[in-house]
Amino acid sequence: MLVNIVRYAKGWVEFKATGKFPERMLNITSRFGINLWDAHPCDGGLNASMSISDYRKIRPIARKAKVKTRITQKHGLPFFAEKYKPRIGIPIGAAAGLMLLLILSNFVWSISVQGTKNVSDTKLLEILAESGVETGAYKDKLDVQKIERNALLKVDEIGWMSINITGSLVSVEVKEKAQKPQIDEILNPCNIKAKSDGVITKINAKNGETVVKIGSGVTKGDLLVSGTTQTKLETTRYVHAKAEVFADVNSAKELSIAKKYNYFSLTENKTDRRRLQFLWWDFPFSVSFNSYENSAYTHSSKNLCVNNVVLPLGIKTETDLEALKTEFVLNDEIAEKAFVNRLLLYEVFEKSESSVVGRNINISSDNENYYCTCDYVFNENIAETVDFSVTE
Repeated sequence: MLVNIVRYAKGWVEFKATGKFPERMLNITSRFGINLWDAHPCDGGLNASMSISDYRKIRPIARKAKVKTRITQKHGLPFFAEKYKPRIGIPIGAAAGLMLLLILSNFVWSISVQGTKNVSDTKLLEILAESGVETGAYKDKLDVQKIERNALLKVDEIGWMSINITGSLVSVEVKEKAQKPQIDEILNPCNIKAKSDGVITKINAKNGETVVKIGSGVTKGDLLVSGTTQTKLETTRYVHAKAEVFADVNSAKELSIAKKYNYFSLTENKTDRRRLQFLWWDFPFSVSFNSYENSAYTHSSKNLCVNNVVLPLGIKTETDLEALKTEFVLNDEIAEKAFVNRLLLYEVFEKSESSVVGRNINISSDNENYYCTCDYVFNENIAETVDFSVTE
């Protein structure tokens, strides 16, 4: 291997020796101590190889011995440099590009996060950026262990973190802590009070002394189940009151809808523009003059990757999607259906733990909007735990 490298650096030639006695070439090279290799006979002569410097020395001696030599192929760095000497910019540019690649490989150009479920990737990347882990950061200045400790201190949900730097890629792997079970503080004395006005329909007291009856009307803050009880010995005992108290509760929901509104739907027409990204800059790569009156914008970026090394060179694609604008005018029937649907969503998502006892829908309108007022009666648990101190 080393011999081949030396030969390439010095330059070597394949040549053909002809004449009445071409085998004299072997005697000449042996007499003058010149290295000759790959010598083999051919039609009318002898083929062999030697360095370009030795060939220049041996040629006049061979001519005196009536042996003619002719170069058939040239190899090595001197011939390559001579070939591209008129275009010196090519090797200079190649060398500069290689040097730039080596320099840029010392920086971070891509960050990946794995293992997050409850923790937002955006939040984690912001915290890492505060410690210096961001695009364009110098790798040698990153103290991985210190960065891991800082991130664990700032994000309580993360129990373990590992940061690995491979080439220009920073891989962040995390494991989140197991969710802590909710602990019922049953030792703290407390009362059960009403969190809203209503009429009691059901009482399910598990601990404490009930002070209201079914059918009783209560207001917000009234005592429902007391945590202060009397024993058979007529002594006071403080307990953690626990109960479910259901009541019919009056509630109102107000909604409004514009009589006219615009909605947009995407068509199949789109316009792509590409930009060349290099380091912290980007330049137009393709230009499009198509424009739409209404459009939606999206973009994506893809960096060049060589041997699993992410380079600071890539293509950013910007896309404009044509959106078709349509004006819609509501009538009374459509408005009523829309209000009913929105009220159903309200009952399912915002009042999922309550049951509807009754509803009364009133719809009105003016020149611009429809209005809806729905008077509800919900049956729901109005019990609210309120701690108290035994010294009060």
